[in-house]
Amino acid sequence: MADKYANYAALAAAEVEGVDYTRTAVTPAGATWCSIAIHGGSIEPGSGEMAREVAGSRMRFFEFAGIKSSGNVDLHLTSTVYDEPTGVALVAASRRCLSFHGYAGETDVAETAIGGLDAALVSRVTMALRAAGFTVVTAPSEIAGTNPLNIANKTSSGMGVQLELSRAQRAAFFPGGDLSRAMRDSGQRTPAFYAYAAAVAAVYEGRGLVSLTSINVSRYTLIPAPAADVDLTATVSTDKLAVGGSHLPTLVARYADANNSYLARLDFTGTQTVILTLRKRVAGTETLLVQQTTDLTHVADRRFCVRLQVVGTTLRAKTWLAGQGEPAAWNVETTDTSLSAAGQIGMRSILSTLNTNVLPVTVSWGDVLVAGPQQFTVTRSANGITKSHPPGSGVQLVRPTVRAL
Repeated sequence: MADKYANYAALAAAEVEGVDYTRTAVTPAGATWCSIAIHGGSIEPGSGEMAREVAGSRMRFFEFAGIKSSGNVDLHLTSTVYDEPTGVALVAASRRCLSFHGYAGETDVAETAIGGLDAALVSRVTMALRAAGFTVVTAPSEIAGTNPLNIANKTSSGMGVQLELSRAQRAAFFPGGDLSRAMRDSGQRTPAFYAYAAAVAAVYEGRGLVSLTSINVSRYTLIPAPAADVDLTATVSTDKLAVGGSHLPTLVARYADANNSYLARLDFTGTQTVILTLRKRVAGTETLLVQQTTDLTHVADRRFCVRLQVVGTTLRAKTWLAGQGEPAAWNVETTDTSLSAAGQIGMRSILSTLNTNVLPVTVSWGDVLVAGPQQFTVTRSANGITKSHPPGSGVQLVRPTVRAL
């Protein structure tokens, strides 16, 4: 059905704010993601409540909510023409967007149809929701959210995620399946509501941001290693193309101090080439061990997976695009006997001495996986939280909390 109003100006001229609709915007300091519901309230009931819960205090939040006693569908502005200025500005100031909507779907079928231009984040959200027991399908073309004009894709990165929740899914979030305004305003929610929000929010919490404000200054994010032999995987992106000199995000193993460690370094060059190298730092001297120029291309905010394995004297590393299958072969492999103690593991973020980017350059780390059967304790220096994993727990998922923006 066509929208009643061609744009927000026409809507605002005919409807009364505070009587027919409300606008809510929350902008936590330092937030780089947003969670929005442009058809909140009684337009697509349940979408606004979910967007707010996911946002919490960690993301920017925007809701345009219909509050009329009836006829709220008149307040619907299609995502591709949505021009309400507060919401547009909030999204434009964000690097990532989660846009929540509601659609009818099939009777009694609780599912989420997901789409958007942020393919890597679509994949992560899909996996997180499915792991939590929710049904997720690829959105059909009419609600795919892949039009660049869609409000979800008007972020600083030019891409976002659109989540279309079926009516049955939204009804499952409220006692008795009651989507009325009275129920929604009562604050009552089912366990499914909180489980869904937690699954989506966990995707955000799996990212750590490092703001590089100087060239040739290393920023380390480290945790105790489970053993000397480790298998470390993470995803990484930078928010700009390299200018002059490279961006150099690096996985670190057997770190004794800033002068002694093994490194698997990605080199995002000024020509957008991606080079992977294995290196060692011994007594303050950094030595190239082996390298490969990959066929990958660096793009701002494009996420790359990188994996570093150190077993005995053997070092291996590989890289591939996030969201694609991990290749079987290692890109680079060598042996070295310089460092044998477990030390620490983690990430190093640094800019080449030749880099001329307008600073800061933001490095985004996430999806950190560490294979190791030993006791594993993570101390988060950002908030003082310590978490221990019991022996025998296998692969550990570490959620970095670095936020130095």
